[in-house]
Amino acid sequence: MARLMKASGQLKAEEYTATSGRVQIKRWAKATVNASPEPVAKGKTLTVTGSLTRADWVKHKYTGVAAGLARLQFCKKGSTVYTTVKSVRSSSTGALKTTVKASVDGYWRWTFGGWDTTGSATSSGDYIDVR
Repeated sequence: MARLMKASGQLKAEEYTATSGRVQIKRWAKATVNASPEPVAKGKTLTVTGSLTRADWVKHKYTGVAAGLARLQFCKKGSTVYTTVKSVRSSSTGALKTTVKASVDGYWRWTFGGWDTTGSATSSGDYIDVR
């Protein structure tokens, strides 16, 4: 039997099924990003921060993912292709932070590949104007 619950704790749906084996459920993950300063001078240091969180079914909120391997990716203005620049482990609270040298206008994002118990996550891109 599988039950889907509403946020209020009330039953939303219930399904009975005959099956042998297991069903794997992964926690939903989220990633955020912020690159600064905006704008940044060419060749200067850009700090890229963010967070990596996942659904906590006990607390009913998103909590930080510790030691998650997140990849910092960059997409040059006018392109749709992201390239991995470096990899960073999240802190004990799920915080992500690194620095890079600014060279051209474009979008920065964090991406997390997930684990057996946690789904993957990719932040939206944060556009940085390099002057």
